[in-house]
Amino acid sequence: MQVTRKGRAVTQEDVSICFYLPRPTAEVIENASLSLQEFLKTVGAGALNHFADAEGEWQELNESGWETVYKKFRNPKGSSVALTNDAPYPDKYEFEYKGHDIHGPLLRHYPGAVTAVRFILPMAWMKAHGPQRVRELALALAALLPFSSGHVGLSATGFLDFGNVMRDLVPLLVPYPGVDVQDLQMTAHHIGTRLRVPHWMTFIGEPALSEMGGTDFLRSQLHTPGTTVESLDASRAVVTLGPAPEPGGPDQPLPAYRELARVLEPWAFHPPNGPPGFPAATFQQWDRRFLD
Repeated sequence: MQVTRKGRAVTQEDVSICFYLPRPTAEVIENASLSLQEFLKTVGAGALNHFADAEGEWQELNESGWETVYKKFRNPKGSSVALTNDAPYPDKYEFEYKGHDIHGPLLRHYPGAVTAVRFILPMAWMKAHGPQRVRELALALAALLPFSSGHVGLSATGFLDFGNVMRDLVPLLVPYPGVDVQDLQMTAHHIGTRLRVPHWMTFIGEPALSEMGGTDFLRSQLHTPGTTVESLDASRAVVTLGPAPEPGGPDQPLPAYRELARVLEPWAFHPPNGPPGFPAATFQQWDRRFLD
């Protein structure tokens, strides 16, 4: 999933861990901060060493940089925090937080707005530590966050909004249905309490879990070998499709992903469009790749 410019990669295939919180950022700041600390405890404090300043320029994440980051976190009117490291693709770690005052006047035209958080692991980390360690990390993060939904799986990330990068990425992406791509800000404006499905791990909270009849419903509908349904508490569950995320392809049809997509379709989120540069007609086909 690498797109290059002037001989350097500007995208990568990685593992993304995303959660959507249907609460104002002021109510979940502490949760988000704790989840970031948990992430760094697992992958190493040095995994993130730069932050995006107010102009979008990357600055060193030193002591004063961390003070700036936590000050941004604490803004109750809205917060956008982006952290990364200075390694080249495909070895980027990233953290992204889109904190919204979802009931505030600025979002009155976005009734589906939520606060969103994303953690990105390079493929090398999963290969070194194994997919089970990724799953354990995702569960530890989920325990700290009051999510309505979330997901973990392979994804393509990078400078997707730069020039024609997305145009060049799409032909690489389409043959591999198990690899996700998204515009996190757009998702955070529209997803509400719906679910982005399917992924290797799909976290399901309220109200979707109650509406579908809880974990008993999921277990009665999901029969592909390797699929597991786990109750996290009375109002949250996670569905895991096999021991590791898979990209899919002509010789890897991903029947578990197709089954989950069909079961969860009544609660699925289908965005109005894809990331900038994703052709509209192609995006609609790609978005429904496990349904049609």
